[in-house]
Amino acid sequence: MLKTRILTALILAPLVIWGVLALSNPWLALVLGVIILGGVWELGNLSGMVSIPARLGLVIVAGMGLWALFGAREAAWTGLFLQILGAAWLLNLLLLLSGRFSPKVRSGLNLPWLVMGLVALAGAWLALVKLHGRVEHGPELMLFVMVLVWVADSGAYFAGRAFGKRKLAPHISPGKTVEGVLGALAGGAVAAGVLIWMKWLPLSPAVLLLLCVSTVLVSVGGDLWESYLKRERGIKDSGNILPGHGGVLDRIDAQLASAPFFVGWLITLGVLS
Repeated sequence: MLKTRILTALILAPLVIWGVLALSNPWLALVLGVIILGGVWELGNLSGMVSIPARLGLVIVAGMGLWALFGAREAAWTGLFLQILGAAWLLNLLLLLSGRFSPKVRSGLNLPWLVMGLVALAGAWLALVKLHGRVEHGPELMLFVMVLVWVADSGAYFAGRAFGKRKLAPHISPGKTVEGVLGALAGGAVAAGVLIWMKWLPLSPAVLLLLCVSTVLVSVGGDLWESYLKRERGIKDSGNILPGHGGVLDRIDAQLASAPFFVGWLITLGVLS
């Protein structure tokens, strides 16, 4: 399994890096949109939508929504939307860690989860597209947000394996530990050092460090949120399209939270409109 996981990552990583840095903003939006629609397909299943025609219809409607959103991506309300969504992801993390919500295996359509998932997927897509379309260093900053989460995931994995003892949210994801999160935050701090060195953003080192570390922390909420959905649906992976990695949502769950949070704060700080 680990060998397959590494092989898949080695194949996908160069393609992702090339796509982010080489594609124009409209083409990047299209490719990213296809990935997001793959997540919509899996979200339908996680939300209890078992009918294939219904899920196909959901994907078509979501695709039309992304098309409309692309045309409105520079509108003033999109910035406010990302700011609100970023704050909502922080609240989501706090609620999931509180232990007040325990997933129970359910059957039937869970409409609230479906709507929340669609908003989350659309928000992540919008955040990355807006960031990529930024006049200066946009593609590099989009790639950084993605790498930030990858580095944090690696830090969480190794710290959890070496030191993990205290469970973070055993009612949702028994494998995650407090020590793993600390490792993720350490990875985020290292990534922040690279961002500070590259000088892609006109912000002080202290602000950039806080932004990166807090983004990593919020990304944990995206991971826990998807784990919650899978437990309620009684499945291990959101899909099986990526050998060794599961489904699309299994790979982008942390990005769903990190992208709007990061971009929302850049908008708040006046770096991005």
